[in-house]
This record gives sequence, structure tokens and C-alpha cells, in this order.
Amino acid sequence: MTAPAINGTKYPQPVEALLPAAREIVKELGEVPARNELMRRFRIGAPKAQELRDRLIAEKAREIVLRDRTQRADTEPAVDLWDYAEPIGPDPLPAPVVPESVPLVEPVLTPVVAPVVAEPVEQVAPVSHPGTPAPLGPPPALNRNERRALRAQAAHDALMQGQTRRVREWTAKAAEARQLRRLLMDPDIQAVRLMRQRARWTAMAWSALLFALAFTMVNVQRFAAGHAEAWSPTWLVAWLVDPAFSILLVGLLIARGQLSAVGRSVHQRTVRRVEYALLASTAAMNVMPTLAEGYPGGWREQAMQVLLHLLIPGLAFAAALVITLIQDHFADAIASITEGEDAR
Repeated sequence: MTAPAINGTKYPQPVEALLPAAREIVKELGEVPARNELMRRFRIGAPKAQELRDRLIAEKAREIVLRDRTQRADTEPAVDLWDYAEPIGPDPLPAPVVPESVPLVEPVLTPVVAPVVAEPVEQVAPVSHPGTPAPLGPPPALNRNERRALRAQAAHDALMQGQTRRVREWTAKAAEARQLRRLLMDPDIQAVRLMRQRARWTAMAWSALLFALAFTMVNVQRFAAGHAEAWSPTWLVAWLVDPAFSILLVGLLIARGQLSAVGRSVHQRTVRRVEYALLASTAAMNVMPTLAEGYPGGWREQAMQVLLHLLIPGLAFAAALVITLIQDHFADAIASITEGEDAR
């Protein structure tokens, strides 16, 4: 495994050579990357990656300290070096007042003692006015223990403020839940969800209706064919009797469903009577062969077959009855949601 080409070479490089590229990664991510990330990007071992990460953390800490000092220096008001509240030197003594009648007396001369000059002491910072900010110097480098203590202190401060991992996770979940609730309460989204639910319910109701009509198709063919021979013209045409009734019934239900979707419900008695007559005719033709046929089990088996051939058309009748009713309710709900949004 070879290291990526940095500074024009593919050989393993020291930490100093990897620092510029690592600084670019810090600028890209906005934080110091993890050790595994440095190992993956530079293809280096764990010790070198840890050392590189420590160097980056030290530089980050120095930048934070330097930025704090700069901000503190910018916020302090500037002080005029020559604006003193009091004079620098001592106050001059007033001149003695000598009356004219007093004779002049010569002053007594005292020997002058030469002052002892102390050797200058080297100062770390130049002496200036108390309000003058001290010049900024390079921040001290942090060793491994200091960096570890800094990270531990930051983790302790976050823990004392309640910023634990679980708190951060639940905070993110709460923010996500607020966004989802706001979107789900949007009228357009609610209308679309109702439309999809109406389509699913309609598909299930149509499946029940078509299965019931397919079941009745066999007995209706037996009723229409009578004693005709198999595969004769009468026997073949008898298979078209049930589809003829079913196609008209299905067409009426489809038309009512489409009109209901646009707010034009059809509840005329004529349409209802036609639907009921088609279903009743299909049910009667489905039961007649069962009543005329003899069963080995006697009248009990015959009664069970009659009940079965009545329940299946009853299922078709129930599906045809509730399809348009439920579609009308869905249409009213969607219209109320959209009309409320338009009114706002």
C-alpha cells in the first residue's frame, strides 16, 4: 500500500510534509478530522495519523487563543499616551518671599553626594502607559497532556450543559418531527393522501365486484344454455349473457365514480333501479340451475348451494352499492380541504 502523491512524491512522508494538505482538510470540514479519516486520506499508520491530528489540534487551539486576544484588544478603548490626569514630574516649589529689610545671607554649601545608579534590569515587556495594550506574541505551544486536558474540559463543559449524545440525537429527532408535522398538515399533501387512499379503496372494491361476477358467470351460462350440447352455438353464446349484464353494470359504476371525483354525484332513482335490476337478474340466473339440479346429499346440500349462490351475488350487490358512496365521501373531504386553503 502506497501513500498518495503529495508534493510530487509517493514515498512515505513526515508529518511536516503532510501538514499543508491536512490544513486544507480542516478548512474543508470546518473541524479537525478523526484519526481514521487521516489514515484513509493519506494512507499512513495510526501513530503518524495521531501525531498529525495532535499538531492540527494544537494549531486550532493557538488560533482560538489568538482570536480571543485580538477580539479583546479590539473591544478595549484606545488611550491617548499624552492624556494624563496629573503631570508627570513633581510640582515646582514656590519661590521664597524675602523682605527688603532682611539682609542677604549666603547659603551654606553642603557637599553633594553622587547618587548610586542601579544596574538596569531586563524587562520582558516595555514600560508604557497603563492603558496601552501589551503587544501580541506567538501563543505557547501545547503539549499532549495540555491538549488532552483541553479536550477533557470541553467535554466536561458540554456534559454540564446537558449536551450529551442522547440529547443531541433527540434534539435532531424533534426538529425532524416538527418539519414532518408541518408538511403533513399542508392541505395539498392531505388532499393527495386522500386521493391515493380513495384509489386504493376503489381498487379493492372493484376486485371484490369482479370476482363475484366471474363466479356467477358459470351458473348464468348453465341457465342460458339449458340442455344444449357442449360447444354448440347456443352453448357458446350462453357465455355472453353474464358479461352483457356485467358490462352495463360496471359502466354505470365507473361513470358514477368519475362524476363523483369532480363533485357531480349521481343519485337519480332511475340509475339506482337499473343497477339493482341488473344485479337481481344476475343473482336469479345464478340460483336457478342450483334449484333445478339434484344433489346426492339431498335437500341440505341443495340448500347450502343455493345459499352460496345467493351470497356471492350479494357481495357484488354490496360492492356496487358502497363504491359510489365512499367515493362521494372522499370527494367531499378533498373539496373541504382545498376550499379551506383557498379561503385562507
